[in-house]
Amino acid sequence: MTNPFAAPRRIRRIAARRIYLTPSRKKVILTLGVPQPVPGSDWGCAVQITGLATRYRRPQYVFGIDALQALHLAMQDAGRMLESSRVRLSFLGQSDDLMLPRCLPDVLPKRERDRIDAFVERELERYVTAAERRNRRRRG
Repeated sequence: MTNPFAAPRRIRRIAARRIYLTPSRKKVILTLGVPQPVPGSDWGCAVQITGLATRYRRPQYVFGIDALQALHLAMQDAGRMLESSRVRLSFLGQSDDLMLPRCLPDVLPKRERDRIDAFVERELERYVTAAERRNRRRRG
């Protein structure tokens, strides 16, 4: 949706902020604004990423049909932007995961999304079971 509404120069009402670190210990800060109604549109959620050369150096709006969808899409967009930067970021000592939710594309038919969800659940169960077995072996 094309919208002439411009994002503010800075996010005034912050919904969430996360600080990632680069290998050189430089901070990369993800800030999500509180979703708000946008004149002539639905809802917008401001996203800003500082510390990387992205289009999100200044806040950008991500739009949704309501506040929840705007926030959800903003998180997805921020994750894609951070991953596409090709900079290895860490959070809480973890460098292999941005710890942002991943979602299946809405364009997939429900049947396919259900199949993928079931596969993920099976793999997660296998992983947890194997981790529990390893812990039991270590303890005794």
